[in-house]
Amino acid sequence: MVLLPIFLITVLIVCGFIVYYIITKNQERIRMIEKGLNPDEGMSISEYRKQTSLNNGILFLSLGVGLLIGHLLTINYDSMDKFVTYLTMLLIFGGIGFLINYMIIKRSNSK
Repeated sequence: MVLLPIFLITVLIVCGFIVYYIITKNQERIRMIEKGLNPDEGMSISEYRKQTSLNNGILFLSLGVGLLIGHLLTINYDSMDKFVTYLTMLLIFGGIGFLINYMIIKRSNSK
């Protein structure tokens, strides 16, 4: 019963980070367009959509793995604080997802 509010708070925090990321990304693109710069750096629309889908897919996959690992840790170790465990696993695996995405994009741009 206590797990549900903790889970909802964690999901809301993650959703808040995602919304913040999307808003700041859009604001950055608008500023670049106002300055006359190309925000896509020569990418076609289909390439940009593929890259965005890759970004989102890797992020959500890694966050899902983080939630799963956090849940398994809280089940197996009763002494762990559930909120801290979930939040920590989300941040760690979210960061790993961003790093994997960066390496994939870097490798595809170097070809």
